[in-house]
Amino acid sequence: MDFLIKFNELLTGYVVFPFLIVLGLYLTIRLRGVQITKFKLGFSQLMKRNAEGEGNISHFEAISAVLAGNFGTGNISGMAIALATGGPGALVWMWVMAVLGAAIQYVSSILGVRYRTINEKGEFVGGPMYYLSRGLGYRGIAAIFACLTLFASVTVGNFAQVNSMSLPLRQLGLDPFYFGLALAFLVAIVSIGGITRIAKFTSLLVPLKAALYLGVALTIILLNFEKVLPALYVMFHTAFNPQALLGGFLGIGILKVITTGFDRGIFATDAGTGIVPILQASARTTHPMVDGAVTLVAPFLVMVVCTMTGLILLITGAWQMPGLESTNMVTYAFKVGIGHEIGAHIVTVALVFFGYTTILAWACCAEKAAGYLFGIKWTPWVKYGYIALVPFGAILEVETVWVLADICISLMLLTNLIGIARLSNEVIALSKESPA
Repeated sequence: MDFLIKFNELLTGYVVFPFLIVLGLYLTIRLRGVQITKFKLGFSQLMKRNAEGEGNISHFEAISAVLAGNFGTGNISGMAIALATGGPGALVWMWVMAVLGAAIQYVSSILGVRYRTINEKGEFVGGPMYYLSRGLGYRGIAAIFACLTLFASVTVGNFAQVNSMSLPLRQLGLDPFYFGLALAFLVAIVSIGGITRIAKFTSLLVPLKAALYLGVALTIILLNFEKVLPALYVMFHTAFNPQALLGGFLGIGILKVITTGFDRGIFATDAGTGIVPILQASARTTHPMVDGAVTLVAPFLVMVVCTMTGLILLITGAWQMPGLESTNMVTYAFKVGIGHEIGAHIVTVALVFFGYTTILAWACCAEKAAGYLFGIKWTPWVKYGYIALVPFGAILEVETVWVLADICISLMLLTNLIGIARLSNEVIALSKESPA
């Protein structure tokens, strides 16, 4: 385990971090701050539930599927992991990653639509494996990405979600494995219907779960408003000088803060990893640039949720309480913040919703990756296998799950960035065209 942890730190610190910084800055400059200039367009298009153009689902349904993957346990338990391993400064580096990652996500989503195709079932399919193979002729790298997507669907989209969901339920006396079995049944009900059913279901559930969690989180922040500015000061000060305020806390240095922030930012937003263009490729659209603009909304919304969670952990002091890990730290923080046990129960309910929809979104990604690798006739077996693995995530060790998830998603990102870097000039030219 120590080897995997060290490997993950080196991978993020010396490969992922510099690659993201350089490519993210380059795209931000060449696309003239697309994260800001195209945000309004993206939000307006998102609200059009009956969009015109070719595709299987609306932009609202597509982005709901994206947010189903983004609004996962990484927004809740992931913030506890970030503070425990990287300190408050990691939250600042999460924002850096999210801003730069949004430009990368914009490019990847445009490429996903530009190089998408129609499978034997009449569904639009796209994503990094298609623009790597069809756009660049890199069939081997495309296959590697599809394989990584399958592994990440199990570690990131399955095990990490179920594991985080099961932690507070253990305290309620529920057997985690039996909970996993029940969850597998619920996943099967929706996921067997494919991207169309998943998108329609998540378009209903995602707004509800976000409103529930954000409403309670905002209440806690307002009740403890006098502690917000000191918490923000600690975040920004320790982002660049962790030893100044934290001393030798967990041996945290600047590299640890940065790598933790980037790991959690990548995990929470999925920006640059490639799952967003896989899900977005099914959307009805008249111009690829519209799809890129729509996906800019997702990282912003996700980071709002992550920041509010992180602030609550700081202002309640939960992050410094011994013996608390992952979700249990957040349930404690919400209980203290509200001043009642109901706070912990709200987190548990929200966590189940967050994790459930994320498992569904990644099931779709696994299906698309399997379809690319093996053909559409094999996708049902991959889906059944994915569902069968759900209960096992509940009984794995927390640290093991998160390290494996981080490594898988970092390797996905690096593979995807090859295609984005090589094809970015096409997107820069396309983004100058106005669809309106």
